[in-house]
Amino acid sequence: AELERIGKLSCVITQNIDGLHHVAGNSEEKIVELHGTVKNAKCLSCDDRLPLGEVLKRIDQGEEDPHCEKCGGLLKAATVSFGEAMPPAEMRRAEQCSRECDLFIVVGSSLVVYPAAGMPLVAKRSGACLVIINYTPTDMDAIADAVIHNKAGAVMEAILEKVKERAI
Repeated sequence: AELERIGKLSCVITQNIDGLHHVAGNSEEKIVELHGTVKNAKCLSCDDRLPLGEVLKRIDQGEEDPHCEKCGGLLKAATVSFGEAMPPAEMRRAEQCSRECDLFIVVGSSLVVYPAAGMPLVAKRSGACLVIINYTPTDMDAIADAVIHNKAGAVMEAILEKVKERAI
């Protein structure tokens, strides 16, 4: 989030469903949540979305299978379940961000879950510099411009400090 605040981050592509990028302070329009988020529920029929907390309240009040108030369809957490297709709009956004960036940093990912794991390759083929920060090697290390095998949090803190020094 700090990189966004200082104007050095255009997009965060994440497979995480925990919403921690929002909690950290990244703006909604910068976050691409490929596997959805547990902060919302969605209707399986009309794709309407509402805060998951509202649905959980309804369950606490005795509603066994919450239904959409617009169309009557079943509601579920707005996450991608096993075997379910990735959200097309989020995939398009991720691909566009990957094609348009000049620097693509992979942070703490083994790069084994596709199609998200293919985004670094999209960026690289579009001319971006690719940096991989992961504790263990990945299959894409060979095509990266820089690889750092260390704890992602510590490395990102050091990078942030250097970026802030240069921004002054």
